[in-house]
Amino acid sequence: MDEQTLRTLLPLLLPLLVLQLALVVAALWDLAHRERVRWGHKWLWVAVILLVNTIGSLAYFLFGREE
Repeated sequence: MDEQTLRTLLPLLLPLLVLQLALVVAALWDLAHRERVRWGHKWLWVAVILLVNTIGSLAYFLFGREE
């Protein structure tokens, strides 16, 4: 990838990277402060959040939290 292409793509990718990082941090913070989660143990959700990137964080918020 040449420097011109990188300069063109970086402003487009930076907001997405910040959003993805914010989702991961929010999901891990929420997980740390919950007593119980659905479908397994907390360590399983940590692995999903960290290894599956944005979809893992969204899956935790949609399916993993026990009200």
